[in-house]
Parts: sequence; structure tokens; C-alpha cells
Amino acid sequence: MNRTLDAKTSDVEHVYLTDSDLFNLERFANTFSLRVKTYSLLRDRAEEITIRTLKLLAQQYPELVHKQLARCKYDMSNMIRYASLSILRDDELFFRETLMDWLANIINSYQVSKECSTCYRLMQTVVDEMLPPECSVLVKPYSDLAIAALMNA
Repeated sequence: MNRTLDAKTSDVEHVYLTDSDLFNLERFANTFSLRVKTYSLLRDRAEEITIRTLKLLAQQYPELVHKQLARCKYDMSNMIRYASLSILRDDELFFRETLMDWLANIINSYQVSKECSTCYRLMQTVVDEMLPPECSVLVKPYSDLAIAALMNA
């Protein structure tokens, strides 16, 4: 699951893990239970997070939510799913590579980048309300990445 460990162990005949690698592996192991907890909470509450976020978004952009409700739900569900898996893996690069380019392109084609960046800001607010602080803080970098990607789309 950890990219550094995966890269190093694939070439085990020629390299040892460095002290830095071992430190990162230890950090990965020490935070694993919190990442599992966060993943589980996001998995179990994804639908409620999505619904609550869309209700907030509808207050600001009622026409958009009315017209694009299914698309908004789909995109937000994917974002939560990929963020939760990235948190579990402790792998921001996975999130960037698997979701961000695709999401930015899709949103850009609909010409709703500003509205969608607002949506992910609202989603983080809902996550902050629904998850314990130690879990919601793990989600924030992924919300921030989504917001930044959409603002630059």
C-alpha cells in the first residue's frame, strides 16, 4: 500500500530501506488505525455527506442542483470514495493521478468549476460536522486538492 515500501521491495536485491524510508513506514503503521477509522466513517456516511452537501449547495445554486443532481451526486460520491481510499493508503499521489485530472476535465466541460469548488468547500464543512476532528483533518487535504484543481480548470 505504501508507494515507498512498494518501490523499495520490488528491487530488494539491490537496495536497503533508508532511515528515512523506515521512518515513513513507521509513521504509516502508527497512523493506520486512524486511517482505517476515517475510511470506514467515510464509507458508511458517504451518502449522508453527499445529501447534506447538496442541500447546502442548492441554497446557493438551486438551478444547477436541480438540473445536474445525478451528475453532482456521482462526482461527489467518486470524490469521497477516492479520498477515503487515498487516506487509507496514505497516498495523495494516487488521488491526484486517479481522480483529479478526470474530475477537472469533466467539470470544465460542464463549465461549472466555480460552483463545484464551492460544493467541495461545503462538503468539507459537512465532513467537519459529521466526523471526529482527527478524521476530518485527514479529509481536508483532499478537499483542498479538489478545490484547487477545479479553480485552475
